[in-house]
Amino acid sequence: MVFSAIFPRIKPKKPYLCLIEFHNNYRYMDKRIDLPTWLDSLIFEQLGARYERRPEDVQYNPDKGADFVKIYLGTYFPRSYAEAYCIIGQLLENPAYHASLIELEEISVLDLCCGTGGEIFGLICILQEKLPNLKRINIDAFDANIHAVRKLAKLSGEIPHIDEINVEVNLNPQALNIYGEQNLDDIIHFADKKYHFILSFKALNEFIQSKTFPDENVYTKIAGHFLPLITGNGALVMTDLTHKGDSETEFYPRIMNHGINSLLRNINGYRTIFPYPCFFHEDRCGGCYMQDLIQVNHSGAVSDRSKIAYRVICHTDFANHIMEGVSRRKCQINYPSSWVDKALPYNQSSYHQN
Repeated sequence: MVFSAIFPRIKPKKPYLCLIEFHNNYRYMDKRIDLPTWLDSLIFEQLGARYERRPEDVQYNPDKGADFVKIYLGTYFPRSYAEAYCIIGQLLENPAYHASLIELEEISVLDLCCGTGGEIFGLICILQEKLPNLKRINIDAFDANIHAVRKLAKLSGEIPHIDEINVEVNLNPQALNIYGEQNLDDIIHFADKKYHFILSFKALNEFIQSKTFPDENVYTKIAGHFLPLITGNGALVMTDLTHKGDSETEFYPRIMNHGINSLLRNINGYRTIFPYPCFFHEDRCGGCYMQDLIQVNHSGAVSDRSKIAYRVICHTDFANHIMEGVSRRKCQINYPSSWVDKALPYNQSSYHQN
């Protein structure tokens, strides 16, 4: 079933995201944003979302019930919103990347393991702010948790209509468990088209925990399957948590970077464009640890913090084009920020007592 909704064009209350470098000029941006008032009201007041940090309980989500999905909606949906808004927002600060999308009237999105759709809403909001010609966004979204899929469908159907310039959103949420490669092929066959954005937000660690692909690097697996589905100016945006599972010996960012770097060295046609250092070093990087921190304010919490690792991958020719104005960057593993902390799991412990 396809759900259509109209999203108002909103203006952010605060600027977004970090340090960008073009032609040796530095531009500093904040990584702290506010959840839009209309969206905050929708999830907390109308849909009964609850803010409650339970990091141990969200490590594996396909089997969670409807009541827990309300906690997920109030706690982790705003963080996913902020992550997508900030990452895509920084990409759109690149003049060449922005120019490649500015004339588009329609954009297609695939979200793998969408949950309740926080990253979908973050993407929608930043695109409509930055792309004035955009009229329509078509989204195919898949998740194993039927209750999360139902909540996302309800979110889409309950978005208020506002008498301003609007973007039509056609959202197609589907419940699908991924038990093996055949299920990945099913998604590809269902899609049967190219996408400007393919998203995978903080989900692939669950395949590691469940040992869905026990003898393979899951990031290599997913990227290898879905990169052929991006358009010429499209991007695969992959994020994940920054700790390690109870049964794992390695941190998720290192597993992710090792897997993606190995894949890109063994296939032709794709390069990382963000984080910027990866563009310059991925051909020889064995898989470093990385972590970024993004904060979001909403009615459930002030400065709610999300620690993530991410990679954004495009076609090689497109990547080379949009990176022409970006100066060579040193890998952040050699110059870590003071808040990088591998000892504390994602959003846990004293990091959030403020």
